[in-house]
Amino acid sequence: MGGARLEGRVALVTGAGNGVGKECARLIAAHGARVVVNDRGTDMEGRGKNSADADRTVEEIERDGGTAVANYDSVAEFDGAGGAVETALSRFGRIDICVNCAGAAIDGTIFDMPVEEYERTIALQMSQKFYIGRHAVPRMVEQGWGRVVNTTSNGAMGFLGKPAFAAAMGGVISMTKAMAVETQGSGVTVNCIGPGAATRLHRKSESTFKRLYEQGVIGEDGWNAYVTTPPPEYVAPIVAWLVSDAASGVTGQVFTAKGGYVSIWNEYREQRVLYRGDHREIDPWSLDELDRLVPDVLLD
Repeated sequence: MGGARLEGRVALVTGAGNGVGKECARLIAAHGARVVVNDRGTDMEGRGKNSADADRTVEEIERDGGTAVANYDSVAEFDGAGGAVETALSRFGRIDICVNCAGAAIDGTIFDMPVEEYERTIALQMSQKFYIGRHAVPRMVEQGWGRVVNTTSNGAMGFLGKPAFAAAMGGVISMTKAMAVETQGSGVTVNCIGPGAATRLHRKSESTFKRLYEQGVIGEDGWNAYVTTPPPEYVAPIVAWLVSDAASGVTGQVFTAKGGYVSIWNEYREQRVLYRGDHREIDPWSLDELDRLVPDVLLD
């Protein structure tokens, strides 16, 4: 085993049958935690069900000397998320860590995405993180220790298009920051990780990146970065660190891990300000004023 930083802890890792979730589950187990390996066993678009993916991860953890149990609930549903947390409680007696990696690659633009697929994207990519947190975080606060890591994506910035995906990923970031505020001082931390990893979902997005490259939206460097994306085991270390005691003072942050680098995102904040005085003493802005000031000051 690779050390005991998480000895005595119990972790739930969703989407742990493949990719980033699997590597996080394996490394967290290697550091001594008992792990609930949650995976519905769906295809890349979040459809279907099979137990083979979760079972395979459990087998690998046990082969390496760790302790794990499989759970196949759909965390995109509130009761399913509760079932995943309950598996940790019933099998191991507590829940200390939630790493929320479950997701799916559902394509769609503002021009063609059916509303049902929009709602499914939000459930699979964002709502499940709230559902897990709603079931687990109160218990973590009660015990005075807990760690939550939610996966997001730089797709939150909107450069890929895909407004439903962008909304979900941006929502995860805002939700994480709000959860960090609500748990401040409790011993619970809540952070985000934007993984850069060559997973099956990453491979599904190749056509989108190729189109953006051909359209000039991303350059040669961006395309090369996509086609040389590192494997998911390079993401797992920062996640394992964030759920350890070493990261007790880190909360409400967004990290990216990709190959040989780890980065932290900037905070939401006002960048430039127009101010003309106390509103009780002045008239509202005129459009003529804004014609000049917005381009020259705010957008410069």
